[in-house]
Amino acid sequence: MKKEKSIFIISLLALAFSGGLNAQDTSWEIIEEGGKEKKGYLPSYYTVQYAGNIGFMSIGLGYDWWSEKAQSAFIYGYVPESKGNATIHTFSIKNTFRLYQFNIADKYNLSPTLGFSLSFEPGENSYIKLPEKYPEGYYGPNSFYACINLGLKTNFKFKEERHFSSIDVFGEFNTLADYIYYNLISQEDRSNNIGSFALGVNVFF
Repeated sequence: MKKEKSIFIISLLALAFSGGLNAQDTSWEIIEEGGKEKKGYLPSYYTVQYAGNIGFMSIGLGYDWWSEKAQSAFIYGYVPESKGNATIHTFSIKNTFRLYQFNIADKYNLSPTLGFSLSFEPGENSYIKLPEKYPEGYYGPNSFYACINLGLKTNFKFKEERHFSSIDVFGEFNTLADYIYYNLISQEDRSNNIGSFALGVNVFF
């Protein structure tokens, strides 16, 4: 089982990295950005997030693509035992799409977003194959899970002399795909709380 989980982790890493490369229109080329040379395959930003079903705290690297209307990030999340009754590590690929951008007084902006993430948890409390102690078909494997998010973000541009070019500040409402299935589609009350609110920042290089 540990060997299988290691293979899955490596596969996720490869998928996230290759996806990031394809996201850049100038992959593997030297481009000019703010007068500085930068390789196109380097990440566009790093992200820090609190909560949101991918960890109590999480960090990662991401890429801007589709003319900055979409973002894809590979994220590591951590939940301490004091918060989750067990130490939990997660690896997620998160995709976020900007639906529209409202410009306010030519100085501020606000954008509604919609996104989804795919996460993998390699811990001892997760399983890829359903253990025999559970009734067949009652629980699904929980090592992999999908999450849907709806949120708002605003972007602040830094002056050119700053080390970073801009920063996104965002808030999101998240829910697991399983929660939607069990509580809404199957009308089975398996959870009284199907939502989670997340806060985070994306800092652009």
